[in-house]
This record gives sequence, C-alpha cells and structure tokens, in this order.
Amino acid sequence: MNVDKIGRVGGYGYEPKKTAATSKTESNGPVDTISISDAAKKLATEAKLQSEVKQIAKQIVSAPPEEDRTEKIKAVKDRLKNGDYDNLSNDMLDKISDQIASTFLGQL
Repeated sequence: MNVDKIGRVGGYGYEPKKTAATSKTESNGPVDTISISDAAKKLATEAKLQSEVKQIAKQIVSAPPEEDRTEKIKAVKDRLKNGDYDNLSNDMLDKISDQIASTFLGQL
C-alpha cells in the first residue's frame, strides 16, 4: 500500500526530497527603505514611559508597607487634616513635584 506516492506505510521506501542550493544574486533594482517620523518616535517614547510608570505604580501598590513608613504616613495624614500643607510656596511645590517625578522614573 502506498500513501501519497511517498512510499510504503512504516517509512520504508521514503526518501526526503533534496533541494537545490540557492545562490545569491545581486540585483541593481530599487531598494526598499523605511523612515519613521519624529511624531511616531515621540509617541513610541511616550508609550514606553507610560508603561514604565504603570509598572512602577503596580510595584509601589503591591509592596508591603514598612513599619517606619507607616509612622511617617500617619504623621503626614495628621498634617493634611490640620491644614499644614494648604498654603505651600511655589518652591516647595516644585521640590515635591521633582521628587515625585524622580520616584516614578526610578532616578532616586
């Protein structure tokens, strides 16, 4: 019994086809090129940064709180309730935003 002109069942009589070696030929025809616009590069960079920020945020949320940090967080919450942070100067706000940015970007 033959199957699809391969040979007998059980592998007897089967010989794999030999392929001819391909030779490289040089062509003088047109060459395809790709160019990526600056806007696309900017969007790719922004998307990468957003994914990194999301990943860092997940790590921060999933990290167990340290005992020393819980005391500090409690003190900050008390100060927020008392209104100690209501009227901060622009310099202080700049420092806080820089620290937040460096924490999220991993530059601490």
